Order: sequence, then structure tokens, then C-alpha cells
Amino acid sequence: MDDSVWPQPDSLVLYQDLFAGGPGAAMAAFLRALPQGGEAARGAYLDLVRALYRAGDLPGPTGDAWQDYVIHGVLCADNAFTRAAAAGTVSGPLRDAAAWDLMHLQRCFRLSRLRTRALLGGGVADEQLPTWAGRPEADGAGPFASPAFRSMAHRLARAEAWAELVDDLAAFHRAQGFGPVARTWFLAWDGATLLPVEEPDLVDLDDLAGLEEQKAAIRENTEAFLRGGVGQNLLLYGPRGTGKSSLVRALALRYGEAGLRLVEVSRDRLGSLGDLYRTVRRYPQRFVLFLDDLTFEADDAGYRAFKSLLEGALARRPPNLVLYVTTNRRHMVPERWSDRNGPEEAEVHGQDALEERLSLADRFGRTILFLRPDQEEYLRIVEHLAARRGLPVGREELREAARRWALWQNGLSGRTARHFVDELEARLRA
Repeated sequence: MDDSVWPQPDSLVLYQDLFAGGPGAAMAAFLRALPQGGEAARGAYLDLVRALYRAGDLPGPTGDAWQDYVIHGVLCADNAFTRAAAAGTVSGPLRDAAAWDLMHLQRCFRLSRLRTRALLGGGVADEQLPTWAGRPEADGAGPFASPAFRSMAHRLARAEAWAELVDDLAAFHRAQGFGPVARTWFLAWDGATLLPVEEPDLVDLDDLAGLEEQKAAIRENTEAFLRGGVGQNLLLYGPRGTGKSSLVRALALRYGEAGLRLVEVSRDRLGSLGDLYRTVRRYPQRFVLFLDDLTFEADDAGYRAFKSLLEGALARRPPNLVLYVTTNRRHMVPERWSDRNGPEEAEVHGQDALEERLSLADRFGRTILFLRPDQEEYLRIVEHLAARRGLPVGREELREAARRWALWQNGLSGRTARHFVDELEARLRA
């Protein structure tokens, strides 16, 4: 790149949002200030350094905070090109516009920390100018990114000409989606938009012992859904610590490459599920909406709206979406004896009200029961986890320690087994 000619983000057609805020806006201001030189350029440069430090480390293929910011911005863009690419409908003019932007974005990408500082000229000694840091992806820390995302990021980091990768980039978005969906398999809904879960709790399906029937049922439904079937909404019911939530979380790691995205929705976001339905329709990927530990109070009207969204609302549930809900209550709404005894102040048609409360669970296509393990099954779970982690402990010693742990902790459950093995591993590796 000719350092006497600076790239101009204003030349972009589709990817302008990359320079709309944060480090991108600071870089644009720096490039505009460069021709003025002097204190204006140096001040804009320092603002850029501040912006990159405020944004935090984003591990990537280059280890340069600015360059990895640009790569992430390109791959996570939500614009006319990435949406059309995800839908497989990129036109010739749109492809050309994307290639134009990629050419200009690569020039901005090449403004590494050392090259950018050099653009300021000889007015200030190098040691008087701070620069930004970076973190190589090999550090293994930071936000989770899917293997496909990391692979495409490395291709951009090594490419001679980004414009020549426009068709490969379209194929990436067709397979992985756009926006945060392109980067990760783990998402959260904030009531208005999908957000990446930066450091998800990664659960391997093979680590979940003692749940063979439950795993088989959930995998069967999920795989049918991924093959294009409608998919059943599932209600996972059972006592705490029996593996309900872990099993759902493990699906993203197992089926992410096949196009599955896990979206966690909190109880207080239920009112915006209609907006989430509309958002999900734009993507070709398949989504599991995960609502964990869902219950309603007896006087909570929210369950009526949720019941309608499950089945009965005018707007049809998107075909690329299913709901997997975990709960400790079979019917999710508490039922009291007074509901049955019918005191004088109770509703005249009390049975109708009771039936309405109990009907929510009936709107799930399938209910999967989770039970607490007995002692022998609990010990088998402990042995399985210890073997998966390669812990050097004899079988009888392991079982006896696990029994003592359960007595003093939360009883027999898969969660108790995992906590015991976590504690044992920490002690052995200390």
C-alpha cells in the first residue's frame, strides 16, 4: 500500500457500519486528520489508541487489535450483501459493490499499529507514542468463535486481495449466516436483538452420563429439525441438578456446524418473543430457543401470552425455530388445594381456571422426564466423568470419595457428580 495515499472509509457502499462507532469511528477520524498533520493528527491517533483499549482484546488471527477488529467487522456484518448471501440471492451489482468495499476495507486493514504510527511522520520519537495491544487467537482465551468463522478469518488475514474472496465470503454467509449468528453458535436475546454469548459454558454431549434415553429423544428431535422437519417444542421436566440445562447447552457444540444456533431467552424477555420470531425468520440457520427453569405464578398473566406463542397465535411459529424449555414443575404454574376445594370467594367456574393453568404444558409437542439417579447410577456418572478427564484415581477410592461428597453436598444428582469431579481434578492438578 502506498502510505502517501490514505484509505477513506467514506468510500464504502455496504460496510459503513464498521466505521460508525468505537475503534472504527476513531480510525476514520484519524485518517481525516492525517493530511492536517501536527497536533491534530497526533491527537486523533491517541483517540484511536484509547478506543482500541476501551474495546478490549478481541483474539484473532493477526494479534493486532485493529486488524482483528476489521476482520470481525467484515465477517459479522449485517448489510444488503451479507443478508442476500445468506439467502443465496446475491445479484451481480450487489456482488460488485461488495468487492469494491472489500478492496477499500483491506487497505484499512493494513493499517497495523506500527504502520499507523509511522504515518505520523518524524515529529515525535517512537518511544513517545503509545500504541495499542493485541492478543493472538492462539492464547485460547476470550470470545468463542466457531471453527468456520476462525477459518475464514485466517483466510482474510493471509489474502493478497480481499476483493477476490467475494464469492468465498458469500458462501461463508450462506452457510453461517450474518451478524452475530455468523460468529458463534451461542446467542442471547436482549429483547430487541441477538447478541453473542462471549464465553459460553461449553458442554460436551458425551460428558453427560446416565441420560441415555433423554439424550436419544432430544437428539432425534433435533436432527429431524436440522433435516428440514418442523421439529417439536420440548418440555424438559425434573428435579434440579438432573442435567436438563446441560443437555440443551450441549446441542450447540454438537450440531453447530450443521447450522444449529442456541438462543437463550430469560424469563423477563418473554414479552418480546414475537419480535424474536420475526428476527429469526431472516436467517437460513435453525434455532433452538432455550428457556431455562421456567415457571409462572398463579396470578401471572404472562403464561397466557407465552401459551399463545407456543400454539394458537395468529402468527405462525417460524419453521426454523423450536423451543426447548426446562422446568422443575410439570405444569409450570403452582396448583394449590384451594384451587380444588372451591371456597366461596373462588371463581365460580374454578375447574375452567384450573384447566387453563394446566394447559400450558400440553402445548409442547413432547415432555421429557428427568429423574434423580440412585446411588449406583450416581457413581457411574462420577466414574464416567473421571475417565473422560483422565484422572489417575483407583475405582474404589473414587467411589468412596464420591459417596462422602454426596452426603455433605446436595445429594445424588448429575450436578453433584460434576462438582465432585471438578473438585477432585483441581486437587490432583494443583
